[in-house]
Amino acid sequence: LFLLLLLLPTVSQAAAVSDTVMCRKTKGKCSYLLCPFFKRATGTCYNGLAKCCRPLW
Repeated sequence: LFLLLLLLPTVSQAAAVSDTVMCRKTKGKCSYLLCPFFKRATGTCYNGLAKCCRPLW
């Protein structure tokens, strides 16, 4: 039981995909400032430090 409790945080972190990878997979671009024209913020990048900007259409 003790070993299971030690390994649980490691397994949960390995299964998580970073927000930056998810942004790029959905054809988004990361921007620290405002999103460029004709793009909208749809999420975050760099662990919440930047916005994920995707085209409006």
